[in-house]
Amino acid sequence: MSGVTVHHGTTGRPRLAIRAGLLDEGGDLIDALTPYVDWVPGPAADGCLHEEDVRRLRDPAPREAFLERVFAHARLRTLLEGDWLPRDLVAFHARHKMQLLAHDPVLYREAGRVVAAAGTRPRGEVAAEYTAVFQRALAAPVTVGRNVNVLQHCLGMLGLDPARRAQALRAIDAYQAGRVPLGEAAASLRRHATGESGGYVRDQTYFAPFPDGLRGDLSPGRR
Repeated sequence: MSGVTVHHGTTGRPRLAIRAGLLDEGGDLIDALTPYVDWVPGPAADGCLHEEDVRRLRDPAPREAFLERVFAHARLRTLLEGDWLPRDLVAFHARHKMQLLAHDPVLYREAGRVVAAAGTRPRGEVAAEYTAVFQRALAAPVTVGRNVNVLQHCLGMLGLDPARRAQALRAIDAYQAGRVPLGEAAASLRRHATGESGGYVRDQTYFAPFPDGLRGDLSPGRR
């Protein structure tokens, strides 16, 4: 693998390093990412999450999977480098519930057990264990079935009237059948997450895992 390497600072912005020989090849991608990330020298990426091939990142699916992990880990690092309390980790885990469930429900529950014990164990030990499980969960590929389960779970929390519920279900069914992309089904559901009852769903990182400006075609003239 050659190209982009990742590590994270304290601001919530991912920090990326790119090999000098690939600067020209990845130029348009670098331009697209620059408003949202910090570029650092290679040595500053020690302890990086993983390395990704710039050429692969030109394809939307692997790029969005990469960005999802990059921004999720930046959020976690921001939390853990601060003066966090167990309740802060509880809130973080709750906001990432649907995102983790879409990747690996078993590891989501394992991470939950770490969170539940956070008040009785040393902070450093909890942080290290939660980070490890969080990384493993996000490394697992999402599936259509798990995405459908997440969308249906969110729908069940909204208490919609029959007409709006039917509309949301049609969007989920269309995604499951391959007629629309996940983003369209998720956006449809999130539009229904209004009022106080929809706050939990609206706050889920699943619906906005990275900035909207990094979705779709990132080539010059298309952003």
